[in-house]
Amino acid sequence: MRPITALLIVKNEAVFIERALNSLLWCDEIVVVDAFSTDATLKLCTEPGAPWASRLRFIQKEWLGFSKQRNFALEQAKHEWAFFLDGDESCSPALKDRIQELLRQNSLEPAQYKIHRQEFFLKKPIRHGIWNPSYHLRFFPKSQVQFIGDVHEGIESKLPVKTIHESIIHVEDLRIERFLGKLNHYTTIQAQNDFDRGRKTSFWRILVSFPAMFYKNYIYYGSYKDGKEGFIISVLEGLSRTVRHLKIWQLHQISRRNTP
Repeated sequence: MRPITALLIVKNEAVFIERALNSLLWCDEIVVVDAFSTDATLKLCTEPGAPWASRLRFIQKEWLGFSKQRNFALEQAKHEWAFFLDGDESCSPALKDRIQELLRQNSLEPAQYKIHRQEFFLKKPIRHGIWNPSYHLRFFPKSQVQFIGDVHEGIESKLPVKTIHESIIHVEDLRIERFLGKLNHYTTIQAQNDFDRGRKTSFWRILVSFPAMFYKNYIYYGSYKDGKEGFIISVLEGLSRTVRHLKIWQLHQISRRNTP
């Protein structure tokens, strides 16, 4: 069977990192690239008696942005086939079996595999709305891919895209506080990218962004089928879109006032 390297780029994931690493014990190598966490991430990853101790390499690297950090991680992998996992995710047993089945095939050809990710909210699996179906490119030969983009980064590659339906398990106890923390971080990056590309917004767009995004998720994509959780997710996604427009507006105001 072909060897495989599991790769994680993390920062302050002490709450979830053991869950992620325990799900990767089947991999030949585990590389964790840490952006100088200030919590217990380092201690947990490098614990001498941990079940992953013999196969894990822990590397600290200042944060370069999502794509650059992933590309740096790829460069550290010893094996050609790479599997990316986030610090708040885990590899399901079914996904482990599927990847190992592929690695055993003599006829396995290079490809980039997008893998299903099961989303949760307060431990409830989310089946509808813009959170599902959720597929991400995570399994591929390292020498034939390059990550591009700052948020929701993509892959630049000539390889064919194939699909794996067995799931990565996202954080199961996702709470509003964690969502809002990520919202603030990601909308800042997205707004800066939009501003750099010359995109503008208006009070009209700010006004309609919340109801438009709420309708898109709750009605058009059927998030109402997930009950109360679907309603709350739709509210949060509407808020995220509004905050993004507000930050674009703010950047233009700051630029205008700083221009002689």
